[in-house]
Amino acid sequence: MLMFPFEAESVAYTVCQHYGLDTSDYSFGYVAGWSSGRELSELKSSLETIRSAAAEIINSIDETLAELSKAQDMEQTAGQEQPDKEETAAPEQPKQEAPAQEKAAFTPETIYRVRRNPYSDSKDNTYLLQAYVTQENGRAKMSAVLFTGTPQKCRELMGQLKSGELTEGQVKELYAKAQETAKTAEQDKDTYSIYQLKHGDETRDLRFEPYDRLQVTGNVVDKANYELIYSAELTPGTSLEDIYTRFNIDHPKDFKGHSLSVSDVVVLHQDGQDTAHYVDSFGYKSVPEFLQEQKQLTPDELETGETIKTPRGTFYVTDMSREQMEAAGYGFHHQSDDGKYLVMGNGTRAFAIAAEQAQRENPLKAAEQTTEQNENMIDEIINNTPSVDELEAKVKAGETISLVDLANAVKADKERGKGKQEKKPSIRAQLKADKEKAQKKAAAKTKNHDLEV
Repeated sequence: MLMFPFEAESVAYTVCQHYGLDTSDYSFGYVAGWSSGRELSELKSSLETIRSAAAEIINSIDETLAELSKAQDMEQTAGQEQPDKEETAAPEQPKQEAPAQEKAAFTPETIYRVRRNPYSDSKDNTYLLQAYVTQENGRAKMSAVLFTGTPQKCRELMGQLKSGELTEGQVKELYAKAQETAKTAEQDKDTYSIYQLKHGDETRDLRFEPYDRLQVTGNVVDKANYELIYSAELTPGTSLEDIYTRFNIDHPKDFKGHSLSVSDVVVLHQDGQDTAHYVDSFGYKSVPEFLQEQKQLTPDELETGETIKTPRGTFYVTDMSREQMEAAGYGFHHQSDDGKYLVMGNGTRAFAIAAEQAQRENPLKAAEQTTEQNENMIDEIINNTPSVDELEAKVKAGETISLVDLANAVKADKERGKGKQEKKPSIRAQLKADKEKAQKKAAAKTKNHDLEV
């Protein structure tokens, strides 16, 4: 096979690396010098040449090593079985060649070898314990990988296989158990995950809402409304506040969400247990409901016991709203003759609901009546901010107020329509007014002078 010099060097580097020989100090510079300035198509062609040549050499070396290992084992066995020199040797019998048809049939043998793992991704799986099966032509064919691990463990198991302490099946079982243990350890590792609301109209009213307002409006922190944005290992000593600070000041490079904000959820996995925490206006709020599967309402659960008749049949009445029915998979079918009921079905079942449901009392109104104290109580806004006048009265009474309270009060008064200031005239208008005033003053002075004369 005709090769470029840098291809030959690359093949040599690949083969040496496979057998644990580091030649990078020389090979990297040599290959880089030869490959610089070449077209991508040339390099791709060379890569295929390097791959095939390296694979052929490695397979040939592996077969040779397997044969040598077999020969070495046979020599050791023969040495152990050789009789003591002091013993009387039995008289030699003349050798007779057996007829061709009486030659013993070939029996394959299994030999074992420890070699470097080309697919290693950690220090715990750098080597392989592999079986080879001898062929009738004297070569050995690569067989199953029995174990992947450290070189010490692989050599230990190879010794136990050769001595008969373990079978191949037992070694494979050990490997399977080791893999399961590693997988369990990975699952039990402490982690944290960040969830943020999905984009869309269905979550618009939930976005950046404090937890108490969600409760007032009858909403819950439902995992179905969220998507997983980021997950990472939870290092010992890391708190929820640490997570909040990091994801507002120093985002990880692979974090693609917005800064951690109100309505986001952080799930901690610690000691095999999950806990969910809602980012609130101040701190976090524990939300175990986030981890619970939300039960879908069904018409059967809210049946009123009544039935209605239409030309299309008799239907049970349920107390669900049209929106709830649609969420449960029911669509509009027809309306009763008197217009009082809508019949909704899902292809197999149908229920009747009230066409015009009584308007429910605004939950914010009830909340305002019980929490707010000032005169703008019923405005559908939870707002208990005192006015500037009220703060002034507190100061006169000897109480202390903060600048934040004062700023909030000024803002609240402005929103209520109080404390409106007259529009200040522009600079041009002020100059014009001053000019007119000066002219009037000069005219008055001239008039007085004329009177004196």
